[in-house]
Amino acid sequence: MTEPKDQLQRDVERTRRELGETVEALAHKVDVPGRVKEQAHETAERVKTQAQETAGRVKVQAQETAGRVKEQATETVAKVTAATNEAIDSLPEPVAEQVEKARRHPGAIAAALIALIVAIWAISRRNR
Repeated sequence: MTEPKDQLQRDVERTRRELGETVEALAHKVDVPGRVKEQAHETAERVKTQAQETAGRVKVQAQETAGRVKEQATETVAKVTAATNEAIDSLPEPVAEQVEKARRHPGAIAAALIALIVAIWAISRRNR
């Protein structure tokens, strides 16, 4: 007689457990605001992850591009320097000496250019 009673007790426990799971599942389905919040959180996390991945790719591309631009700029500066040296070498000696002095004092060249620009501007204003 104990066996049917124990069996019945086990059936009751199993039924309670299944009923609890069913009620929990139904409560979850009925909790629309909770599900919306959960979905919004999952979507936000997915977007955040995608944004981080994209930012990482963009950073790598920017670094690669910066490296290429730096190489090109270095090559261009070397070419310009070589061309400048070649041009100076082709000048008559007294002129080449003056150019070399000017190259050692770029501030003087800048000041002279600024003075020239101001003089041209003043003359053009006076003629109006």
